[in-house]
Amino acid sequence: MVTCQRMDGAMHDSFEARIIMPWPKKALWQNARVHWAQRAHAVKSYRDVAYRLALHANLHKHPDPAPMLMFSFHPPDNRRRDLHNMMATQKASIDGIADAMRVDDRLFLCNWPMTWGKVIKGGAVYITVRVKA
Repeated sequence: MVTCQRMDGAMHDSFEARIIMPWPKKALWQNARVHWAQRAHAVKSYRDVAYRLALHANLHKHPDPAPMLMFSFHPPDNRRRDLHNMMATQKASIDGIADAMRVDDRLFLCNWPMTWGKVIKGGAVYITVRVKA
């Protein structure tokens, strides 16, 4: 799912899109003990989903080399999880967004949350991408 809006700031205009990614599969977690081919398939799939959602959000029309990405993690249930491991699961989504924008992700400014978001059935990762218009 994608929502987009144009933000008019006092300093400059910006474009903001929210991409809602599915909850990461077990193979994307650092501590998961999975075969390398299973992990590679999960990374490729998650990256492709991010790429397609970023295209749908028209981020390819805003090739800002240093966009701000703000993450919000909404787990599928109340089980204990390590919030810091969530950052590693999002490498594929960052790469997919960079692919869609046709820019290098080394200058992306990522804003990671300090707490979990509310529980959502099935789980979700909300990524708000803010680019200079």
